[in-house]
Amino acid sequence: MATTVVVAVIAYVVLRFWDHLGDTSVPAVPLSAPITLAVLAVAVFGVALGLRSRFAAYRKARTRIERGLPREPNERPVKPIDPLQAARALVLAKASGLVGSVFAGIYGGYGLFLLGRLDIGIYRSEALRCGFAFVAGAALMAAAIYLEHILKVPPEEPGGDGKVPSGA
Repeated sequence: MATTVVVAVIAYVVLRFWDHLGDTSVPAVPLSAPITLAVLAVAVFGVALGLRSRFAAYRKARTRIERGLPREPNERPVKPIDPLQAARALVLAKASGLVGSVFAGIYGGYGLFLLGRLDIGIYRSEALRCGFAFVAGAALMAAAIYLEHILKVPPEEPGGDGKVPSGA
């Protein structure tokens, strides 16, 4: 979140400086910016939902085995999550969070700059695209945070032997 605010301030200052130099044209916001960020947000959220369901199924099967209950006839065998896959998902979450934060800041600062010029049609459409790109960048950040939350390792529970695990 702090990255978003810092980048928004930098983008706003750079655009004000650009305006101060006397150049009346502002850089165009590509139509693909909000679309790309939204697609990335959906993809990261999909990875998070997939891993969440796999973790839930693994926990359920593990609990059933620990209690000595038989497997249900229609239940598929559950494989544990590959640690390398979880690490890759965590890297995806970290990178997506940073990308979402930076782009939300860029388009947020750009949108703030354009707020004073909404009476001109071209600036109004640019401000609208900036708003959509900001929301999509924020959605990408939220999806990345959710994926990180899914991948959080729960603390180990003390074993049945009464010993507390090391590091506690």
